[in-house]
Amino acid sequence: MSNNSEKETEKKDGIQTLIETGAEIAGGAVGGALGFLAGGPIGAALLGAGGAAAAMALKHVSQEVSERLLGHREEVRIGAVLAIAAGEIRQRIENGESVRNDDFFDMKQTRRSDAEEVVESILLKSQREPEEKKLQYMGHLLSSIAFDQKIGVHMAHQIIKEAEQLTYRQLCVLKLAVVKDSFGLRNGDYRGQKSFSIEVYQVLFECLGLYHKGYLNFGRAVVFGPTDIKPGSMTTQGLGAEIY
Repeated sequence: MSNNSEKETEKKDGIQTLIETGAEIAGGAVGGALGFLAGGPIGAALLGAGGAAAAMALKHVSQEVSERLLGHREEVRIGAVLAIAAGEIRQRIENGESVRNDDFFDMKQTRRSDAEEVVESILLKSQREPEEKKLQYMGHLLSSIAFDQKIGVHMAHQIIKEAEQLTYRQLCVLKLAVVKDSFGLRNGDYRGQKSFSIEVYQVLFECLGLYHKGYLNFGRAVVFGPTDIKPGSMTTQGLGAEIY
């Protein structure tokens, strides 16, 4: 009994250390995450069966990750994403939302749960992400999948892979495309403009990249180059909408 108790304490301490290490990036999300993952059976029970299942998936994978040989910055990144996701899941449950009730969190006969696969995929991709502004989005992505039943495990892996390949600024452009009506974006294109500031030039190419991936459209316009971009008409589509 004492050996089992000591092992459980070590696991709890490992997860807590990992989360606290991520405070540099995650900030105030750490407190909610610790309550969700390190709260023990009583804390999990208060969040219901769905919350307990989500917490278990995060704990299993984060414990495995914490036992690997990681550089300090890798620990910070993984701890941050874990804290952001766990804190957000807890908050959404407390606000009355329910986690998905399909078999996403269920252990399979020959393998682990889909949830654990997804958690590991996001944490490993975050581990070596140099553009650390993206980590907030990766945490949101993880928590959102826990509530969105239409995102199966295969689509989840696809979205995660695509999100990893996008720049932070492209993720921001996807969001801007959804809330564009709140901003006075240019309705026309840039054809005929002889010069561009480097700031505008860069963003136009980010938009072009998203268009070529099929994540954005610009109404009925065919976009051959950056000067064809019409910011005021951009809309997310396909996998771009799912990533958003």
